This record gives sequence, structure tokens and C-alpha cells, in this order.
Amino acid sequence: MLTNRILPTVVSIILFITFCQGFTGSVTPELTDEITISIWYGHHQRFGTPAFTQRWINILGNISPVERVIQSRYTLNGQSPIPFSLGSDLHRLAEPGDFNLDIRLNDLNKGRNQLVIMVQNDSGKEFFDTVLVEIEERKSWPLPYDIDFANVADLQDVTQIVDGKWIKTADGIRTDFPYYDRVISIGDTSWTSYDVLIKLTIHDWSPSQPGPPTYNVSHFGVAMHWRGHHPDKNQPYRKWYPLGAQGEFLLKEENDSCRWRILFDGQHKEKPPVYASGVNKIVKGLQIWIRSQIRNLGGDKSVYSFKQWAQGEDEPAAWNISEEEVNDYPSGSLCLVPHNSDVTIHSIKITPVEP
Repeated sequence: MLTNRILPTVVSIILFITFCQGFTGSVTPELTDEITISIWYGHHQRFGTPAFTQRWINILGNISPVERVIQSRYTLNGQSPIPFSLGSDLHRLAEPGDFNLDIRLNDLNKGRNQLVIMVQNDSGKEFFDTVLVEIEERKSWPLPYDIDFANVADLQDVTQIVDGKWIKTADGIRTDFPYYDRVISIGDTSWTSYDVLIKLTIHDWSPSQPGPPTYNVSHFGVAMHWRGHHPDKNQPYRKWYPLGAQGEFLLKEENDSCRWRILFDGQHKEKPPVYASGVNKIVKGLQIWIRSQIRNLGGDKSVYSFKQWAQGEDEPAAWNISEEEVNDYPSGSLCLVPHNSDVTIHSIKITPVEP
């Protein structure tokens, strides 16, 4: 079972109590003016290889100690500073000091762009870090497309990272800190009908409960017909709909009671979520397969289908769940969405589907 990490402030209290046993004097903690800006995916980031999966790029990282920060801003190509939020926000920003800069693709120049992150602490001292953002010429993402994540040198050569810190392992890529929607996107915003085969291991997950960060559900999701978050009052944006649909493999404390559901536009249309009639059993730490498919039936009508089975078993002929959408979002890429789940993604294979 996943548990929240002990935050640094709590660790400091534990160490302080241990140190002071039998000590009658006082200890004044040493404060530092220094601010550390960590850029998770490097100071030179390329986007558009092989194409663009969404309307934004995302620059992610962490600033610490966040309690000393009074202002956080960034500039793009020398333009006016833009403020940004620091976590935790109990949604996309998981840990204290996390940040996610959602920058509109149309605001970036083709070629090299200079992004400067500026932070001011409560002593008035300023800190800076620079990211070179390189935008490739726009082109189409090819189909079919295969990724063996264990053999990928730079994750952003084969995906766009939308949320969270992902780490490379000998077996693939893994969520470093499971939390609300850790997202990578793959594919082209022009894709309409495609089939997705995913090999993964679900190591553990948080029990679902009301409120953050699970909001009543833990899952591994596959979102299709994705074009990026939609603007709202938050930074980073939280509005992940409209899109085509998201199939969520719901993870339960009883491992033999997992099941699928499909969300259409985040439950913000008249159509409610659809649940599979049967349940699926998984074993934590063992590899599984997931297949998802979007097939356009003509016009705005599409059918979304999902199934899961264990490594070593034959793929079932029938879908665990399949549902028609009569007013579908026209096209889009796909997202892999572990939500409060500790997951390693080993491989993915995407093939076109005839309408």
C-alpha cells in the first residue's frame, strides 16, 4: 500500500527530538538563503520529435526550500515575466516546491527558445536558471509506432511528458512519486482511429478515499483523442476535458475486484461514466497487458474499447468494456495516466485501425 512520504519538516523534528534527549540547552536551526532550482528533464529540451502530442509543452521541476520563496516567475525569449505556482496544489503539483510550466506551443519560435526561471526568497535575494527549449518543425507522428522504454535514451524523444517525475529503469519507465495524474502523451493530434497495446507492471496503489489526492479513485488510465489541458483559473491548468474518452482500470484494495470504467468528457456531459459488468484480478508486481482502441464509425460517432489480461495468458477475444460515443471529440493523441499508482511501463505498440 502506498503511503505519503514524510516531508522534510517532519524529518527535521524527529532528528531534533532524538538529538536533544538528555540535552538541556537550546538548538537554533541554521537557515540558508540559498534556493535550489531543479529542472527534471534537463536544461536542453527538444519538442516535436517525432511530432507534437498537444497544444502545450510542459517544463517540470522543483524549487526548494519552498517556504523561503516569495515570488516565482519565468520569461520566454526576453518577454514580460509570467508568474507560476509552486506545489503542493493537491492536484498536478504533488510535492512542496513542484512546478509545471504549461507554455502554449504557438507562443514558441521554431528552433531555439530561451526560458529563464526567476525565484526571489524572503531575504530579497534572486535566483535564476535557464532552459533551452528547442522546437522542431511541425510534422505528423507516424503510424504504426512502437516504443520499448528500456531502450530509450531520452524519454522526450518518444513522448511528451505532461505531468510528474518519471525515472528510467532497466525494465522501462516508472512513476517516481505516485500521485494525482502522472501523465505522458504519445501520438498526433490528427489521429482518429488507432489501437494501443501496453505492457506494464502495477507495483502498488493508494487506497481510494474522498478528497486529495485520490478523489475517490486510484487507476491506470488510457486517454484517447487528447489535445492537451484546457485553460482555466489554475496554474498549471487542471481542466483535462473535453477529449474523446478515458478508459480507467480501477484499482481496488481487493486485488480481485479491479474493473474498467469509461469517462466521456470528464462526466461533464449528459452521458454518465460506463462501468464494465465484470471484474479483473491482478497481482501486484507482475506484468500485465492492456489493449485500448478507438474506432471511428463515421462522422462524430466512435466506439471506445478496453481490456486487460496477465502476462503469460492468452489475450481474451472479447473486450472487458466497449461503448459507443455519438458526439465524439474529432481526433487526438493518447495519454498514459497512472493516478495514485506506482507503475512501470515496459512497452507500447500503436497501430492504425480501419474505420
